[in-house]
Formats: sequence, C-alpha cells, structure tokens
Amino acid sequence: MEAIWEAVKDNLKSQISPSGFSLWLEPLKPESGPNGELLLFCPNPFAQRWVQCHYLPLIHQALKRLTDSHLPARLLVPDQKPRHLAPAPLNQPPLPLPSRARGCSKSLNGSFTFDRFVVGPSNRLAFHASQALALNDTFYNGILFLTASPGLGKSHLSQAVGNYLQQSSPPPQIFYMTAEDFTNEMVGALKTGQMGRFKERFRDECEVLLLEEVQFLSGKEKIQAELCYTLDTLLRLRKKLVFTSCYLPGEISHLSQKLRSRLTGGIIAPIGPPDFSTRVNILARKAEDRGVSASPKVLDYLAEHISGDVRLLESSLDCLVARSTLLKEPVSLRLAQEVLQDLQAVDSRLSVSQIQKIVGDYYQVSLREMLGRSRQKKLVRARQIAIYFSRLYTQKTMMELGRLFQRSHASVVHALQTLERHRQTQPRLAQEVKFLEEKMAEAQVRREEHKGPSLHSDA
Repeated sequence: MEAIWEAVKDNLKSQISPSGFSLWLEPLKPESGPNGELLLFCPNPFAQRWVQCHYLPLIHQALKRLTDSHLPARLLVPDQKPRHLAPAPLNQPPLPLPSRARGCSKSLNGSFTFDRFVVGPSNRLAFHASQALALNDTFYNGILFLTASPGLGKSHLSQAVGNYLQQSSPPPQIFYMTAEDFTNEMVGALKTGQMGRFKERFRDECEVLLLEEVQFLSGKEKIQAELCYTLDTLLRLRKKLVFTSCYLPGEISHLSQKLRSRLTGGIIAPIGPPDFSTRVNILARKAEDRGVSASPKVLDYLAEHISGDVRLLESSLDCLVARSTLLKEPVSLRLAQEVLQDLQAVDSRLSVSQIQKIVGDYYQVSLREMLGRSRQKKLVRARQIAIYFSRLYTQKTMMELGRLFQRSHASVVHALQTLERHRQTQPRLAQEVKFLEEKMAEAQVRREEHKGPSLHSDA
C-alpha cells in the first residue's frame, strides 16, 4: 500500500497547496486493511476529521485514476482498529464515511446521526419527531416537515432518519435529494421520453423520501402536480416522508393548495436559533469529537458572538484549531478573536432584542406586551416601530422577524407598510421615529466601543 499511497500523493501535489499538503497529507501513514482497503492513520482525531472533510474525496478520485477501480480508503487514528460495523441502536455511533443509500440522488452524510445532534429548547420537538419517524411511530401519518433558517440542523435531522434506517436489515430504498434534484430528474425524463420509468422509480421503488428545500418548487406547477401524485402513492403505501425548507408551507408562494395540503399532513417541526447554553454545548461536543482542549472562556466567547448559525459555529471551531495547529500555538481567547474577525462574526450591529428594549423603554411597554395580541394604540405603535428598526438595523429576513415578534410574514409586511405610510401624514410619529433613530445610533456607538474582550487577554 505504500507504493499506492506515494503515487496518490504525487498525483495530488498539483491540486493542493504546499502548506495544506505538508500539514495534512504528509503525516498520514498507509497500511493494508483486512478487506484490501487502504487504511490511512492520522496523527489525531482532529486531523482525521479535517482530512475526511477536505481531502478524502480527492484521495478517492486519485485512487480511481491510478488503480482503475473503486479501492476504498479509510481514515483512522492509531488507537482505532478496523472493524465491521454492526447495525446500531438509535443512539448509533457516527458512520465512518458518507454513505449512499440505495436509490439516493445524493450521498447521506454519515456523521449526521441522532447521537451527534445537540438537543436544546429550540429544536427539541424536531429532534423527537425525527426519532419517532425513524422508530416507525407513525402517529402523524409518517410525514415530517422540518423548517428552519440555514445552518440550524434541519438537514442533519433529515439525514439522521436516513442513516438510522440504513442500519435496518434489509435497508429500505431511501431517496435523499433536493427539490431541485427532483425537478431536474423529471425534466430529464420528459426530454428523453422516460416518464414511465421516472414514475415507476419514485412510486414503486421508493420506501423513504427525504426531500430537501421544497421552497424550490415555488411556481413550478407541473412539477408540483407530479410530486402530488407521487406523494399520494407513497402515503397510501404508508411510506416515510421527510421534507425540509427555510419556510413554513403556508409561507411558500405560488405553491398549489394540493401540495400545500400534503406537506402539512403530518408534524410541522420548526427549529429556532439555539440559545447560549445550547451553543456552548454544541461547541463542547464538537471540540470533544475533534480531540481539542478549549477552555470554557474560549467556548463562551465563540457562543456569544455566533448565535444564529450552527454551521458557522462549527466552522469557527475548525478555523480556531487549524490556526492553532499551523501557528503551533495553544488554543486561546486571542486566537478565537482573530478567527471571528476573519469570519466577520464579531458584529457591532444592534440585535433585535436590544431594539425591542430601546423602543419598549421609550413607550413604557414590556416585551411581553409588545409581543402580545393587544391592539391598544400604544402597543401597536411600539410593535410597528420595533419591527421597522429591526428591519433597518439587522439582516433579519421578514420570516425571521415574524418569528422574533411572534407574527406572521403578512403581519410584518403590514406593520412596515403602515408605519411608512403614517410617517408621511403624522408629524408626531415622524418626530418619535427620528428621536428613536438617534437612540439607536447612540446604542450602536456604545456597542462598537465595548465589543468583545481585549485582544491582549488570553485563556
């Protein structure tokens, strides 16, 4: 295997930067596995994960070019022994490599398992609903709709269902794809006269459908109609269906009533941004997975500044450890600050909660009153102005503002339009908005002056 590995490295030298090649590929030690596969031993768990995420596909491609076969490669650390994976319980260990389910258009990410998902108040319903579906508790018709902003874990849970079911014997036919994949396959079938085969594949062969990003179907009437027929067949046969989207079914424009009805036929499980405690737990779990020692102060700092995207949270930890490794320095608060500056994650903008407080203090209304259902004039005005400034000072979408103010998308749009219209006709309201603009500017300046710990402090 040494000769093969040396040939692979020579093949990859032109595709990888010199620093990346010497840091990540040179330390790998090749051995022959019990089934003839190429075993590559990494110095530590972090190196193992980094190579798997960033370089393993290139290694597989090089092996295929050089050996003209699908010679498998596995990444291990010295204390790991090659072994065959047995069917796992619900809290299954992560699969060693991304795996392709039978019938899938995309490969499932083997690390997206239930035991690697950190549960908190914002995702507890989605987590338990996904587990129930995997365990065949089909009290909600076998349909699960996961909705969340990007990076909050809806794809993780969708694929966790698939990864768990793949441990069954025999494994079911799992179709994992995006709505765009479904659309492209149908268009291709129409162009080539293969619609009969297309329908047979989805309606007769599919046993579990994991369909991501269904908002892509907006406005595609023929695709929606075909998907409805497919879903009707799968539902009649009591198959499992998981959908994901950044939007609730009712918020997706130009969606047929028939498809909307089918998407809402089971459990709708929203996933919100994790709270501070959950973010710290996520970082602690990821650090443990990577074999990284990071102080609570460092984890707290990352969790404080990255609040709405778990993917970015994980990326910040990876960048931190990579920076520590490359510079041969211990993981520290100073390095964490440098990483967040590079990721532009230290944000001096006001948050929605700060805006709500400033407006609430001015109108002497509590947050509970602002988010409540009262139509009292003072509360309505405070609510509209808080929504207005949140739209102005943050990068929140209309849907996100709706969730933060406990309002529908239409209500947020109406609040913004009403305030803008009344500002033109009500001088007193215009003065109030101008005064609050000055308050917002002062608060933003104070935030910029006090953001983050000193770069000279250390863990």
